[in-house]
Amino acid sequence: MKKAFVIGMVLISASFSMSTAHAVGAKSVSESLIDYTRQVKDFAFGKGASAKGLSNQKAKIARDKLISELGLPSGKANALSIAISSDSARSSQRLENLATVIAAKKMAGQISQNDPTEGSSIDAAASASAKLLANSSLTGANVSVSGSRGGVKMLSENEMSDTTAALTKLEELPEVILTKFSKAERDSYTQIINKHDELIELGTKRSSEEALVQAIMDVKKVDKEKALELVKKLKECV
Repeated sequence: MKKAFVIGMVLISASFSMSTAHAVGAKSVSESLIDYTRQVKDFAFGKGASAKGLSNQKAKIARDKLISELGLPSGKANALSIAISSDSARSSQRLENLATVIAAKKMAGQISQNDPTEGSSIDAAASASAKLLANSSLTGANVSVSGSRGGVKMLSENEMSDTTAALTKLEELPEVILTKFSKAERDSYTQIINKHDELIELGTKRSSEEALVQAIMDVKKVDKEKALELVKKLKECV
């Protein structure tokens, strides 16, 4: 978990600090999220509260339950459904991650009663994480395509590989992002993932990987080289 926490420091910002007070608060939020996630998993997965080992029919029921909880636009809900069902090797983990995202949104409502700013930040980051999951079926999908759509190829083969690894790692860490990042780190993550989703929707990049690098460049106001440095650090913090 300690190594995972470093991800926020290397991807979003090189110099944020965590106070002791925030660390204590983050631990409380983390414990709260575990409770909420257990409730959501009980609701979606039934006895055992786990997506692992579910039959195809039960997995579909769980997927539909969870997606309906988010109230997403139909296009994004369909993309999320496809992302979960299209990759059998990752389907269970994506269902588990989605349960964590939904639990975080429910928890954010409670936090907002005492701390509206923090609650809003967690809710926005959870929504961004849902978008990341919805776009996860695009990760690694266009590695062999040469050049951007009608444009110049943005990433080399090695850069594509690094960015694919970074996207995969981000997909796997909703709990860390939602509970271990400082508010500033979390909000910056939200901006990057929302920009990533926007670029995918616009269709101006040939791949999800290009969209992520461009999103980091746009949000953090850095050049491609600096954005790729952050991507590599994320990939290595596993």
